[in-house]
Amino acid sequence: MFDTFGCREFVWMPIFPPLPPHRSELFIGISLPSKIVEEPADEEAEFWKRFFESIQPVRIAISGALSNLADTPPFKAIKKTTTIVEAGTEKAGNVGKRISEYSYAAILRSPGIVVALLLLSTALIGRDALEFEHQINGDVEIYLPDGADSTELLKQVREQWATDIVILYVQTNNAATASGERGSENITDQDILRQISWIEGDDLTFDLGGYRSGLDRYKDDRGARDGVVWVLSPAQIIKEANSSSYRFNCALERYALPTGQQENCALASLNPYTGYSIPQGSGAQERIDQYVENAGQLMESFVRDTDGDGIWDTGVVIMGITFDMSDTEIPPRDDPKGITEENPSGQIKDHKAFLSYADLLIHEESRPEDCELCHRVYGSPTHSWDIERVDVIPNREAVTITGLTPVLHDVSDAIYDELMDVMLPLSLLFVGIMMFALHRNAKVILICGTPIIMTLFISFGTIVITDRMLTPMIISAGPILVGLGVDYALHLTNRIEENRVRILEQRAERNWARRRDGQPEDDLDPWDPSISLDATVSAALTTGHAILLSALTTIIGFSVLMWPSIVPIAPMRTVGLTLLLGIFTTFIVSMVMVPALVQLLRYRKTPSVAFDSLWDKIGEVPVRVYLLVLIIAGAFTAYGVMILDDELGKEITGSADEVPPGLASYEALREYSIEFQGGQTNMFIVDAEARGELNGTAPIRDLPILDAIERMQIEVNNVPNTTSISLVDILKAIHVDSQSLGFNLVSTSLWDLIHDECWDESQNPFRPDCLPYAITSREAMVNVAFDTLSPEIRSMLMNADQAGVCQQSSPCETKTLVYVNQPYIALKEAGVLREAIDDHLRGESSCKGPLSCSALGLDGAVNSLLTGGLPVSLDINEGIHDAQRDTTLSTILMLLVVMSILFRSPRLAVFTMAAVGVVVLWQPILMRFGGVNVNVFTAMIGTIVFGIGVDDSIHIVDRIKDEGESPAGIAKSVARCGQTVFETTATTCAGLAAGLFVAIPGLRNFFVLMMALLFLALVASSIVLPSIVVAYRDLTSRVMGRGPWLDYEESGSLSAGFESN
Repeated sequence: MFDTFGCREFVWMPIFPPLPPHRSELFIGISLPSKIVEEPADEEAEFWKRFFESIQPVRIAISGALSNLADTPPFKAIKKTTTIVEAGTEKAGNVGKRISEYSYAAILRSPGIVVALLLLSTALIGRDALEFEHQINGDVEIYLPDGADSTELLKQVREQWATDIVILYVQTNNAATASGERGSENITDQDILRQISWIEGDDLTFDLGGYRSGLDRYKDDRGARDGVVWVLSPAQIIKEANSSSYRFNCALERYALPTGQQENCALASLNPYTGYSIPQGSGAQERIDQYVENAGQLMESFVRDTDGDGIWDTGVVIMGITFDMSDTEIPPRDDPKGITEENPSGQIKDHKAFLSYADLLIHEESRPEDCELCHRVYGSPTHSWDIERVDVIPNREAVTITGLTPVLHDVSDAIYDELMDVMLPLSLLFVGIMMFALHRNAKVILICGTPIIMTLFISFGTIVITDRMLTPMIISAGPILVGLGVDYALHLTNRIEENRVRILEQRAERNWARRRDGQPEDDLDPWDPSISLDATVSAALTTGHAILLSALTTIIGFSVLMWPSIVPIAPMRTVGLTLLLGIFTTFIVSMVMVPALVQLLRYRKTPSVAFDSLWDKIGEVPVRVYLLVLIIAGAFTAYGVMILDDELGKEITGSADEVPPGLASYEALREYSIEFQGGQTNMFIVDAEARGELNGTAPIRDLPILDAIERMQIEVNNVPNTTSISLVDILKAIHVDSQSLGFNLVSTSLWDLIHDECWDESQNPFRPDCLPYAITSREAMVNVAFDTLSPEIRSMLMNADQAGVCQQSSPCETKTLVYVNQPYIALKEAGVLREAIDDHLRGESSCKGPLSCSALGLDGAVNSLLTGGLPVSLDINEGIHDAQRDTTLSTILMLLVVMSILFRSPRLAVFTMAAVGVVVLWQPILMRFGGVNVNVFTAMIGTIVFGIGVDDSIHIVDRIKDEGESPAGIAKSVARCGQTVFETTATTCAGLAAGLFVAIPGLRNFFVLMMALLFLALVASSIVLPSIVVAYRDLTSRVMGRGPWLDYEESGSLSAGFESN
């Protein structure tokens, strides 16, 4: 019946004496017996009763202490501040509510106009979004870890030498396996060397101009004109030896004649072998063979016999190229950004331009008579191929451009192609399919998919407009943005629909009452403006509030990736920037676009009774079996903690799994590393500037310096898998013949010449063979030996003349490089090698700095620690591990503080972070059983999972706050909000599933791990987090003496809670 006060229903409830707290229940419409039968004593209740009585004195003492503290001035100030903040928050909430009402009223009145304006804005901002490829920087430079010793040393090397390496991997027909292609060519055959020399450039091609002058036309420019600082190859060694006699005799005239320096080299010009080229004509091969024998181990460093038949069938040309190509004479390439104010020509010269120039010169512009090798492609495998990779290795060009610099650019281009051709299209497709499967309404694809596409265009368009640098790691950000972008739209769409259903049900109830009383009924039009506005504003103030918190916390979480202080690797920071911009954009677009599209498309979600019933059951799990949930979660968490260091402490992988298959440059570099036990070019600096001119030579030419370098090299070469090249090796490899000044030198090396014992016996009458040495001095002969070296070799190994150091302007070199070569090996083993080398480089005392070690044992001379490929790789490894730890910890602390403020409850903030934190601690378990290695992608997972996982937890906590922290409220929150969290997780995983189709195994592992962790984040937010809340409530209820919380009379029952809602 209905009374006069409008009460819809009257239920008679008999009044009985209150039951014990631990047995009280909510009775609705049930007749109770007139007499209560006594039940046996409850042992659990007795235990808690005794426990409560035992802690009563402690509670009283704590309560008294807190009461006294509350009367102190600081606590009063805090309380007053809290009151003011709460009042301000309430006012701000009221203002926000009014703004939401006005804003959404305007949006819902003209949804078509709003959608059109947003699409127009997106078109304007994102018109260049697809050009973001040109923002991707594939240079080696970007991978250098900030602040590492190896980075600082490498930058010093770059100032006067080259740190960017290009390798030409050359294979003759003797390396082929097919009988129709196999021949007997040797790398040191005169014709093969001539072709290699044509590519490099020599005196015979210098005047031809254009592509026919070779890559290194100017030998003495240190890369200023042609971009090539130095070349080291079999052909270069032969050219060095072939022209050394002329330079030696010329140097003798300059330094050793008693009449003083002679600059015109008149006598030396009589030598028939004056050109820097491969020997030509009659007897050329015999001279080459002699030069090869004289070069010894130096030549063997650049040639290999891959099939064991005694013929060198594979060789390498190693080129150091200058970092800044802008002022060189290489052909430019079109600037991807077109004509701009900064670049009015619309063309640029950089490493990509040089690599394009090299490819054109070798494979297209060369004539067969100049370089037949340049046009040769082997259709069958060569002997150096890895049999296990035959399916992915492309046909081998006889001359393949490789090296770390080309490989990184090729990987960058391949990753962009993967992103645009595979990842983004499949990601959008899978998300659309998943949304349709969950909602069974195609309109939801437009409603939730449109904000995703708009977000991608706005984000990447903004990056292009602001000219922000990206790196190849951006491939990991695209699917994440797609997955996250749909989350906000789905949460808002579902809450609008839920509110619309609730309003319609309320109006239906009122209509039932009106119909019963004979009054006119209201129209139940779901698209009534007042219903739409009420549903939308309510969603904005509830779920919208949660979305705002989610976006804010996600932005804060991802912002950690942008901090150089804890993320020293620039590629990781670019991912953070992209995600930061994308999340902000998707929040704004979703909050405006979704309500407009819902109203415009008249979207209604198709209900699923079975799905709703399933989630009703899931919602009861945290309430009914919370203890079991926490025990299972705690066990997995404990195991994750146990193996945390083992799994996340693994070395960063850099294997073939981390690059796209089928890259010719990578496959050639991989073979070079295996066949030549090289690939990682390292170096250390020897600096003798402070030593000055002690023995009449430039500081670095001083003989004691050279002898000290030889001693250091012997120690370094004793380290496994390590070889080195220095001035000492070159001086030992170059042999000269001369009859000048009474010397009768027949194939004597420059090193032996300056160490000849006759320099100490030149005045001894009993050593007539040493009398010619009295004409000059050992110091003068040291200068002769150094000037015998070509400008190419000096550019590679010594710095330019330094002003103000020597009495004369030239020669005055002060520094030299010692190159240390090692293969690509596991970082754990490489770390041992680096430490062994650095131990030798430190000497007997500790270094004052990375460039101030005293292993040389000479006053005024210092050496650096090792830098280059191996140390940088190890420092990147360390930087990624540190970033992996520091970003996760920083994210936890920041989000904990922020959520404590936003929730105005440190307790709920801790609960939320605990639920997300356990997921991160479960990551090592997945990595162990899934065989996932640590790489630059997996290193970001901790922060990304926190950023995404905390969204789910925030929505659950915010819904619990709305429904109330009661068993029924918690169960309903999980049942309703958990269902949406499941949908968002499913769509996010659908977006990430596109990563399973990329051709990069290491990246596939990243996305598999991400999807697994997001599913676990769903479990943690929907099951573990509510279980923590229930456990806390139950424990505090018992401690406070009120008995089990789930039976507490104020909490309500599950069945009553669901029925009432």
